[in-house]
Amino acid sequence: MLKYRNTNLARAGFLGVVLVLLVIAVGLQPERLISWATGIRYSAEFAEAGGLSSGNDVKVSGVKVGTVTDVALGERGAVVTFVVRDTVRLGSQTTAHIRTGSLLGARVVTLEPAGSEFMRFGDTIPLSRTGSPYSLNEAVNDLTTNVAATDTASLNQSLDTLSATLDQVAPQLGPAFDGLTRLSRSLNSRSETLQTVLRNAATVTQVLAERSQQVNTLILNGNDLLAVLVERRNAISELLANTAAVARNLTGLVKDNEAELAPTLDHLNSVTAMLEINRDNLSKALPGLKRFENTSSESVASGPYYSAYVPNLIPPQLLQPFLDYAFGFRAGDPNMPRALFPLPRNGIPGGSR
Repeated sequence: MLKYRNTNLARAGFLGVVLVLLVIAVGLQPERLISWATGIRYSAEFAEAGGLSSGNDVKVSGVKVGTVTDVALGERGAVVTFVVRDTVRLGSQTTAHIRTGSLLGARVVTLEPAGSEFMRFGDTIPLSRTGSPYSLNEAVNDLTTNVAATDTASLNQSLDTLSATLDQVAPQLGPAFDGLTRLSRSLNSRSETLQTVLRNAATVTQVLAERSQQVNTLILNGNDLLAVLVERRNAISELLANTAAVARNLTGLVKDNEAELAPTLDHLNSVTAMLEINRDNLSKALPGLKRFENTSSESVASGPYYSAYVPNLIPPQLLQPFLDYAFGFRAGDPNMPRALFPLPRNGIPGGSR
């Protein structure tokens, strides 16, 4: 029995019990243990807890940053203790509000950090910087107050006027509703077409989204082009203005020197007329020059000599008249012998090359 009363065994048993309790705690509520180990604890005073309980979320700008750990009754209302992550820094002027976090009515604590200095561990947000949720009792009281202040006589008169107006426009409402019905039926019959149009519009939108960078580049290039065109327009405007100024100056110069320029212009007209005549003569001479050049090229192209035809160079033909005179022959004499060298049929005597 003495061996079971050893101090080492008692210590080991105590450590085992503590370890088992820690394992159970970690298995049941690991998130709460992690928040206790890594979070910073704060508290806030509220005039009314409004259904807030332990385990509700604590949010900053819609993001969960902690959990409510305890809701207790304080001296001036409810004291809510909560833990937030150590990465969230709350200012000294931070405000807290209890709001509805879901459609089922779950409550959350919303924090709005403010202030240049940071809150220390365990600081309490006072009642002046907290807001309680809007309760049903307050809603009923506000409704009662508003209803009591309502002028029932004016309300009844307004309802009577509305009823009379509806009675008067009832005949016009029937065709209007019939038109709405036909429009609805037309839209229902065109549902497939509308779906196709919407799909095509979605495709166009997708293509435009894919080509957005190119469209932006095109717009920017268009802006650059317009800027260049504006610059060119300004340059052309300046050129036209300068041209007009030069024309005015030349007009003034001509008027001032008209007496000196008139004889010069007359002589210039005479020179121009002479040049036109010479131009016509040159135009007539060029075809003949062309033929002469062709003939000359043919004459000198057959060898290193110049070929030409010179008529009436044969000596007998040149001496024929002298021979006729020496022998006493006269023109028309039947005894006159035939010419030694008669003319050819074409009437052109033979020549020599």
